[in-house]
Amino acid sequence: MAATPLLELNGIDKSFGPVQVLHDVGLSVYPGEVTALVGDNGAGKSTLVKCVSGIYTIDAGTVTFDGN
Repeated sequence: MAATPLLELNGIDKSFGPVQVLHDVGLSVYPGEVTALVGDNGAGKSTLVKCVSGIYTIDAGTVTFDGN
């Protein structure tokens, strides 16, 4: 049986004015695993973390943490 993700992101979109920073982002983080968020400069890593932490509001998509 597969584990349930502790954190799951589906279809995350974020824009700043006309600039779309995140488009249809999905991520699943499972308990007991080490997960890294890597990418080029300007790829949206910091923006994604700020959306998950509540600093930025997302324009579309869902964030599920521990089933909620």
